[in-house]
Amino acid sequence: MSVLKTLKLGKAAPTTVAADAKGRARAKVIAHLEQQKALLAAHVEGKAFEATRPVYRTNDAGERVRIMQSVHVRRDWFLDGAGTVHFMVRYGAKPLPLDKTGSTSVEAGTLDGLPGVIDALIAAVQAGELDAQLATAAQERSKAFKRRTAGTKAP
Repeated sequence: MSVLKTLKLGKAAPTTVAADAKGRARAKVIAHLEQQKALLAAHVEGKAFEATRPVYRTNDAGERVRIMQSVHVRRDWFLDGAGTVHFMVRYGAKPLPLDKTGSTSVEAGTLDGLPGVIDALIAAVQAGELDAQLATAAQERSKAFKRRTAGTKAP
């Protein structure tokens, strides 16, 4: 008796999840806000924050290997002239407008109030309150990248 005949075979296939632009944008902003929370925690403790991302490099043997490369994380909080702490959400390198008037920062007061502000922003993103702003920012960001046609070469 063959081994395959002892198994229960079927024609089922895994379902694919459609690439949702809103979901990708939300996940990107939430990951950024979580990274800002970790950066703030390291700043408060007086430690250096070390973030990494995977990159591919060619080793001495000529093989492509995946390594983790450290990256610089920009602080999204700042002090104004009066010493008040403000926090801004960035999508790419540009501040994300948080309301219809174009406000880009949230007043946190002190560094102690900043984790609550970040948590509130995460909740707002998860609830979909910033979907219109994220869609606009993603559309503006995509204009910066030219698509190559089949006949053109990269410079």
